[in-house]
Amino acid sequence: MFGRKGTFSKMAEGLVEKLARELEEELKNRPNDPELLFKLGVAYVRAGKIDKAREVYKKLKNLDKEKANELLDRIYEV
Repeated sequence: MFGRKGTFSKMAEGLVEKLARELEEELKNRPNDPELLFKLGVAYVRAGKIDKAREVYKKLKNLDKEKANELLDRIYEV
């Protein structure tokens, strides 16, 4: 109805980017938290920031291989 970048898509995109910024801030306090890294990676994927999601994957694979593999799956679903 609204096309790919309709009103609701733009709202959702803004929320995802806000979430990513909040997660980036939280990671300053807990840089090795696998759950936060995973959530940030997913937020990047949803925002279309695949290169940033890959950077998160590289960090995550050393902390939690299972979560890293799940993030990798999400990266390549795009």
